[in-house]
Amino acid sequence: MRKAALLLALCAPFVFSQQELLPAPIRATTNLAERVAAPSYSDMYCAGFITKAAFARDNDIVGGAESPDQTQFQQGDTLFLEGSGYQEGSRLAVVRELHDPNRKSVFVGQETAISELGQPYAELGRLRVTAIRGKTAIAVVEFSCSAMVAGDLVVPFQEKPPLAYRGKTAFVRFPANPGSVSGRIVLAKDFDYILGTSQKVYISAGADKGVKVGDYFRAVRNYDPAKMGEVDTLSIKVPQSEETQKYPVASPQAKYAELPQRALAEMIVLNVTPTSSTAMITYAVESVTVGEMVELEGGEKQ
Repeated sequence: MRKAALLLALCAPFVFSQQELLPAPIRATTNLAERVAAPSYSDMYCAGFITKAAFARDNDIVGGAESPDQTQFQQGDTLFLEGSGYQEGSRLAVVRELHDPNRKSVFVGQETAISELGQPYAELGRLRVTAIRGKTAIAVVEFSCSAMVAGDLVVPFQEKPPLAYRGKTAFVRFPANPGSVSGRIVLAKDFDYILGTSQKVYISAGADKGVKVGDYFRAVRNYDPAKMGEVDTLSIKVPQSEETQKYPVASPQAKYAELPQRALAEMIVLNVTPTSSTAMITYAVESVTVGEMVELEGGEKQ
């Protein structure tokens, strides 16, 4: 008995030391959303944009050092460029004119809404011209967002202004007053249509409405049946009373238009053109879809 007690006493410190080394138990959370970190370099330079500005289509990628065996090019690859205006040592950006291969509108009038803002472009990366050989410029890919291919356009590279990211702030679920500038999410990067934190969207409000890089928009949705999306209107047709109610309301939807609008997400503006702006969703309490209305935070109407 004494031997057992002595053995237990000798082992006790070892047991306690092992317990101290064990990590704290992981506790489950039920957060509906997570705030993302400040926009990274990739977020800033790979977000894409919509513009009415015309780019020279003669300046583009012809191929690469390993063509025709290699058809897609990324960081570190050597490219051949055709066109004019190249100078050794200059930095260039690669963009792509986009069209939606799905050919299906997410909301009624989407195609018209996009065309009124201009042409959508993807940002693919950055090049540096290393040499000029006759009519051909040789360049190395210094940074790539996604694969580049022959025919992608080459334009002058421009540094983007730094962002004043505000980090974590109180999110007002039901704003008291509407924003002074409003617009709509007409498109999203990669043609996504159900969106959450860190995803990029294109908004129908730009420099023409006073929008600046670093501004914040909030996505909002109201309860007015006349302004609801196609899916939400299906719920309107479903009876909302219970058979146990003594005095059921015949049509509660009649008062929906008077309800306050709710905020779905907030987003920071990464890039602005005269007619549109590119923004990144930094916080979302529920999913956001292409077609949602947005309001510029600050300067709310009184």
